[in-house]
Amino acid sequence: MLISFSGCTKIQVVSITKDDPEDKSLTPSLKKIEFQGDLENKIRVSGVRQGFVNENLLAVQLRLENLTNQEIYLNYKFEWLDGEQFIIKDSSIVWSAILARAGETVLVRSVATDSKAKNFNLKIQRAKNP
Repeated sequence: MLISFSGCTKIQVVSITKDDPEDKSLTPSLKKIEFQGDLENKIRVSGVRQGFVNENLLAVQLRLENLTNQEIYLNYKFEWLDGEQFIIKDSSIVWSAILARAGETVLVRSVATDSKAKNFNLKIQRAKNP
């Protein structure tokens, strides 16, 4: 799923989520991921793992691989979804920065703050000002 915001500059946000929200396996399958525009053929999700913290808080970790020979500065955030795929209001939803050096694989991870979380959206965009 690709979401674009219009303004002075066009920033593309890529959203990644589990294929089946009820999938509790260690390595759940993800919905089709397409990086388009500026990130197409530059970033790849090379793995996902999930587990539970305190037995009821969903924790996820994704590996993002930089396929280029240049550094890429990214911003990302996790949004947590309940069983009906509605976003759980969470004051901790903020953009975080990460640097992926040339050819490097970086980890992005988060833990839900609400036990109702069954799924997530990981949103990724190129950082405006690295």
